[in-house]
Amino acid sequence: MTTTTTATPQPAALVRGGALDALRFLASMFVVLFHFGDEAPIPLADLHSVWERGYLATDFFLLLSGFVLARAYGAGVVSGRITPVRFWLKRFARSYPTHLITLAILALLVLEASMIGKTPVHAERFEWSGLPAQILLLHAFGLGGGQWNIPAWTLSALLICYAFFPWLWRAMRRLPGPLTALALGLTLMLVGQALSLTLLGHALFDLPFQWAMFRAAPLFLIGLTLARAVETADWSPRTARLIGLGGGAALLANVAVAGPDLVSLIAICAAVLGCGALPTAKPIPGAAWGAKVSFSLFMTHTITGIVWFSGVQPLVERLHPAAATVAWQAWGLWGLALVAAVVAADLYNRLIDAPLQGAIRRRWFSTGNLSSRPDPRPVAEPSA
Repeated sequence: MTTTTTATPQPAALVRGGALDALRFLASMFVVLFHFGDEAPIPLADLHSVWERGYLATDFFLLLSGFVLARAYGAGVVSGRITPVRFWLKRFARSYPTHLITLAILALLVLEASMIGKTPVHAERFEWSGLPAQILLLHAFGLGGGQWNIPAWTLSALLICYAFFPWLWRAMRRLPGPLTALALGLTLMLVGQALSLTLLGHALFDLPFQWAMFRAAPLFLIGLTLARAVETADWSPRTARLIGLGGGAALLANVAVAGPDLVSLIAICAAVLGCGALPTAKPIPGAAWGAKVSFSLFMTHTITGIVWFSGVQPLVERLHPAAATVAWQAWGLWGLALVAAVVAADLYNRLIDAPLQGAIRRRWFSTGNLSSRPDPRPVAEPSA
């Protein structure tokens, strides 16, 4: 008697330089534009409503975190090669050092500014009484949001999501196919939005900081459903490309006409789904670099902003008054802040983050440390 077995279709392995990496960098830049927009010669939100929706890029990162972690670590967690404790410690070690370093630099900058009688832009965000909650990442518990390094709230919420990831992904693996996974993801989105509107009187996708966990958890779970859909689907590259490009086009069209955020999030899901299912036959130029620098850019652009808009820009305008009065020069000076944010993030990644993460992996996560079972070696380490 012949026995046949069926296996879950496996998507192409994650590799650096694909469409998801390019999207990750673009989303990081959108976050920077959102946070720097008020400092432009004409606030960007006054030019178009799209610049009021930078929170959509953060939602993208929350989705993508669940998606990429499932793709990179899901098999290892399910097989037991990575224990839940080891998995969470790896994620903690990936994010918390950068969080502490960023806070330390910001604290030094604010302290130095106060010593010389300067006031940083948005000084209300840098109250010393708010620093302990920041250090302890209490944002997920309703404390510390909107102060110091604002993007850190995502780390607080995601670290809780990571603690439950092994069990959540095992549950997702019971979903039989892509349609079931996508139906669950859509249900989570609709129910989350309905509950948020009913209980909190606010849309899910840009909830205030005190509801960080309520916002992050559904999006992280939706990312897992997208990963399961890709894992069980048998789409051709052409189909995956159409899904990804269609999602991107729908997102651009919706934000251009100030459409509902729900439509934007569904479009983001489609973009992640298509790009995640698309094999990377040939890396996109610069995408691998963009992925590596995106986490540093997301976390450190606050530092660049305070240095540029509190120090560099006033100095340039004092030495060269036309930089404040001539439109093209004012816009050029503001645009250089974006360049500075990318350069600073790249330097941070090369000189601090990459060496530090290498040392942490060698010291704590090499074979034999924390667990006798080695990690699988995913090609693409999630950056956030």
